[in-house]
Amino acid sequence: MKIICAGCCGDLLSQTALKAAEKADIVAAPRRLLESVSLPENAAKCVLDAKFIADLPRFFRENDSKTILFLASGDPLYHGIGGTLRRLLPGEKILFYPAPTAFQQFFAAIGQPWEGAELFSLHAKEEELPFRRILRSRLCAVYGDAARPAKVIAQQLIALWPPCANRAAAAGCDLGTPGEFVMQGRLEEIAGCEKAAASLSVLALLPGGPGEVPQFPLGLPDDSYTHFKNMITHPEIRAVVLSKLRLGPGVMWDLGAGSGSVGLEAALLCPGLTVCAVEKNEERFAQLRENLRREGVGNVKAFFGEGETLLDTLPAPDRVFIGGGGSALLEASFARLKPGGLLVMTGVMLDTLALMESFLPECRSEFLQIGISRSREISPGKLMLAAENPVAVAVWRKGEA
Repeated sequence: MKIICAGCCGDLLSQTALKAAEKADIVAAPRRLLESVSLPENAAKCVLDAKFIADLPRFFRENDSKTILFLASGDPLYHGIGGTLRRLLPGEKILFYPAPTAFQQFFAAIGQPWEGAELFSLHAKEEELPFRRILRSRLCAVYGDAARPAKVIAQQLIALWPPCANRAAAAGCDLGTPGEFVMQGRLEEIAGCEKAAASLSVLALLPGGPGEVPQFPLGLPDDSYTHFKNMITHPEIRAVVLSKLRLGPGVMWDLGAGSGSVGLEAALLCPGLTVCAVEKNEERFAQLRENLRREGVGNVKAFFGEGETLLDTLPAPDRVFIGGGGSALLEASFARLKPGGLLVMTGVMLDTLALMESFLPECRSEFLQIGISRSREISPGKLMLAAENPVAVAVWRKGEA
């Protein structure tokens, strides 16, 4: 079997890709490309849709002696069919012929240098809209889909953060086709433009405009989250815990996640981190899911149930946070922790502190207590500092042996 994967610029293939296409026995492409691109007449044609992609393993088995051409818009290896092919056929030689991505065409159309731009794709991601990262970017581009074209993305960003309505922005739709539409203006102008509702569209936020952006996701205020009766790791503790976790790419467990504030901020701070948030209380789990939806975080997975029973089903962690728990959970978590990994636990109850003090002292690198006092008015113009319950923090590092 020979696999060729080529990108189209509008309805055009490069000369190199056209020569490769002439040898194809089967062409698989979205319906739009099958109808608009010049293809070998004798090749069988397959519509590349979700149903066909789900059936690819069988398709490959039945056509293992054929030359198969896959077509995509732009670069197939950027959120395209190329990544799917590589996952399904890890050892197979695949010839890739990329075309300019929609991002390249868009920035060229508006004459905007784009080195350093942050790129986001919302294609087929129903809940994800990382608005903090998008709005904190000096220059970024967001690729949408039929459900969320540029117009809808602009509307959602304004709803989540109204001060961004006057941000300098641009939209590009149906790039590289006869119906191409490009506009520049304020974000609220794009949010009200019907032409920016095309299914193939890109939204960019440009340098300049109002300076107010969403807060950096470290120790966000408690009212940023839906939570249960003030049962949440408070901002100052959260910031210390996240610093002790030494975040990096890999897997993190947030056990007894509650509102999910620690795991959520870890995911926002480190996009290369996959967070598994586990919560056993049904009401708090619903709040966790709502917080994830509002923040548009795609690298947090929520799990409902008892931590001790779920741990064996989760990928082994590089980091673990336990916001209070018993010895069984602590022991099971440390056992699954990868060598060199970190486990951070907080506690306020005396029995929890006793557990933290006695558990594997030879692996414990830090054991500290955080005391916070907040001002409150006791009479007009008179303030005092009232101490909150101290919180203990312990850090364990698992040895390589």
